[in-house]
Amino acid sequence: MIKQKGFTLIELMIVVAIIGVLAAIAIPQYNKYVARTQVAEAFALLGQAKQALTLYYQENGAWPDVLISNMNLRHEALGLPKPGEYRASADYVNQLRIKPDGVVEVRFDSQLVGVNALIAGKRFQMTPSISSGMITSWTCAPCCGGRRIDEEYIKSCK
Repeated sequence: MIKQKGFTLIELMIVVAIIGVLAAIAIPQYNKYVARTQVAEAFALLGQAKQALTLYYQENGAWPDVLISNMNLRHEALGLPKPGEYRASADYVNQLRIKPDGVVEVRFDSQLVGVNALIAGKRFQMTPSISSGMITSWTCAPCCGGRRIDEEYIKSCK
């Protein structure tokens, strides 16, 4: 009599079930990880904007002239690229806009250019805190109505 070797059907079903459970947990976590790494690009771009705003405010005691309604001129006064020019140097950020009150708004690009669905088209803003005539810290918060980014992705913003 020949003894056959192999796995039983129940053993194979258990393995498939375990793989299914692991995939159900791992895929969403991986998706969130990808979104967080793409948000990190925005933090890198924000470094230049924070430095320019801090220096400008320290030297002038105010933000670039509030009367400058043209955002391109405001960016020029700070020595920053125009809001739409970030698309050329960034993979995931569509715009970085400096508002008249020193707040910086970040807009992510769409899924069509490879931005993760969890952050595609979403926005957040970075707001300076001023004490004794100096910017002492920055806080990030979701902004802009229905296009708000989930706070989970910007909690490391400093």
